[in-house]
Amino acid sequence: MRFFTNTCVLLVCIFSSLSWANTPVKSELNRYIAFDWGACPEMFQSRDGQNLCTLAQVPLDWEDPEGEQIEVLISKHEANSGNSKGQIWLLQGGPGGSGSFFVGQFDSTLAPFIEDYDLYILEHRGVGWSTHLGCSNPPSLNYQAYWQACFDDLYEQWGEGLYDFNTTSAAKDLDYVIAKSKVLDWLPSHVYGVSYGSFWAQRFSQIAPTGAQSIILDSVFPATGTGLDLWDENFNKVFTQLSNYCDQDTLCSSKFHGETERTIRTLVERVYDREHCPDLAFIRDELQILATLATMRSVEQILMPAYYRLARCNGDDVVALNNVHKFVLKGVGRQLLELPAKDPKSNSQVISRLISNNELNDVQRDLTERLAFCKDAVACYPTFLLMQKSIDKTIWGNRYSDEYVYKNMSHYMPTLALNGDVDPQTPHYDIPLLQAAFTNINQRYVEFAQAEHGIIFVTHMNEGNETCGAKVMLSFMENLWSQPDTHCLNNMKGLNFAAKEFESLVLFGSADAYDGKAQAMTPELLMKLKHDHPDKFLESFGTFARLVDF
Repeated sequence: MRFFTNTCVLLVCIFSSLSWANTPVKSELNRYIAFDWGACPEMFQSRDGQNLCTLAQVPLDWEDPEGEQIEVLISKHEANSGNSKGQIWLLQGGPGGSGSFFVGQFDSTLAPFIEDYDLYILEHRGVGWSTHLGCSNPPSLNYQAYWQACFDDLYEQWGEGLYDFNTTSAAKDLDYVIAKSKVLDWLPSHVYGVSYGSFWAQRFSQIAPTGAQSIILDSVFPATGTGLDLWDENFNKVFTQLSNYCDQDTLCSSKFHGETERTIRTLVERVYDREHCPDLAFIRDELQILATLATMRSVEQILMPAYYRLARCNGDDVVALNNVHKFVLKGVGRQLLELPAKDPKSNSQVISRLISNNELNDVQRDLTERLAFCKDAVACYPTFLLMQKSIDKTIWGNRYSDEYVYKNMSHYMPTLALNGDVDPQTPHYDIPLLQAAFTNINQRYVEFAQAEHGIIFVTHMNEGNETCGAKVMLSFMENLWSQPDTHCLNNMKGLNFAAKEFESLVLFGSADAYDGKAQAMTPELLMKLKHDHPDKFLESFGTFARLVDF
């Protein structure tokens, strides 16, 4: 679920610069004529140069196939072996995230598949090269006026066709392009969806219940029984799980004496009421943002020391915590990392708002309920963002529905669901909602302890570069009628409550994240650390980016 104002709703959408040169070749609307393949736009070019792309013509409204057409981008990377075992169709999250993220994973987390499988990416309609939907009205400090004008402009352009940029239409796009890809050579198809992509894959199974040989759902957002309004509640429930793991960890437990959750919840209430640590730079909203970021992106090695120092709150602790505040929330970290500006076309905030407010909120909370919950919660959206989301509902919500919205899937295709138990975006305790729709023993669920969002990308093991999630998925695909091999679950790295010394020095101004004297970290001092220790900086870059790239 990707968060905050400039990101997508369901995390795994990763941003990258979007070049609009190299317009791909087009493929006509006819499922009996093969695709015309050509060069990819820059963001879809693989490092090995083997990725091919096309713009497929599809109906705006699949109920009117002779009517207006739009284009959706497809990329294809053929199996390196030259003897493909099948296709894997990769569906990105968001909603509104670009599938170009997957291309950057071909030689890392997706490497186990690329040798023997053709990897296809379908860019969701309305995103990136797939008839991108964005706002053309000028920026405004008035949030409601800006987004109302954006909606009005788009509705004037598309009319009721604007509501065809939905999950059901995207699922029909997928059914069509899978069929068209097999005109010259039939190969088994496996559909993989992560985060919102798992929701998209479920919708595909509704409109095409025999459309693939298997479905893999990673970090599952169920079709019914949940909603994005539960975001804050889910984060706080998963924080309980994270606290339990802290209590089982030797280092973390020693700091909180085996009572992590009770200690922290009591602590933050006192801080919110300004009864404790008055010189702290963090206000309630900001402390909740830190907890949200660190919980969602598994940066517990920074979050737990921050709480420990906050509880003690001596002079060095205040210096250390205020260093973190400046790094995460005042732009110091982004400046140090020299993160490029995000191209607005690398995601679609329009698609995000349109689908989120019409298809991803089966269980709803109003603004009053959400504000009341966040009053003393550990992790929450900041108040201004809760208010913006309430405005989004009034502008984008209740615009469309169809026969599949808020209905469970029902099919007999082999299905593998993967989820972590410290994933607040698509929490593991919602999996029974999915399992209630399973129809046979060939539809299975594997849970990954101490794992966050995006299982095949994050479940690193103690040895090697392959993730446990990828191993389980590959085992499932290669023998659909058997229980997948899950031995790697016992060899995962899991959570880490001990920050590297360099991470601690940069973020806290102290070599020990939990203890010790801290110095105020100026931008000049941080830049000197970066230049004096380039290898350590590169090693810690991922931790820093997870805290500031939003």
